[in-house]
Amino acid sequence: MKIAVTSPNGKTIAGHAGKCPGFLVYETEGDKVVSKNRVKLEKTQVFSQFSGPLSENPEHPLNGIDIFITQSSGGGLKNRLNRDNIQLLITDSSDPDQVIEQLIN
Repeated sequence: MKIAVTSPNGKTIAGHAGKCPGFLVYETEGDKVVSKNRVKLEKTQVFSQFSGPLSENPEHPLNGIDIFITQSSGGGLKNRLNRDNIQLLITDSSDPDQVIEQLIN
């Protein structure tokens, strides 16, 4: 499973997902994290500047994600993610590793 977490600083979960330029991308297998990478989006790849579904843009760094985790998101992004069958999870937590562990266990 591929999970994207809004995190411009690579340490904490951020809100305002549509304007977030940085993500932590986790790859999991079962209940194990097999990789964790920091992804910095180009200005044109940030969701507020980027149009169309991720599934039609294989060059986008978040293409292929299954779950999108953030502290806040607007309806437009939620609808876009839904069209690609990407699950949106809103959390109050600021610790990305803790949220991932809770999700996979």
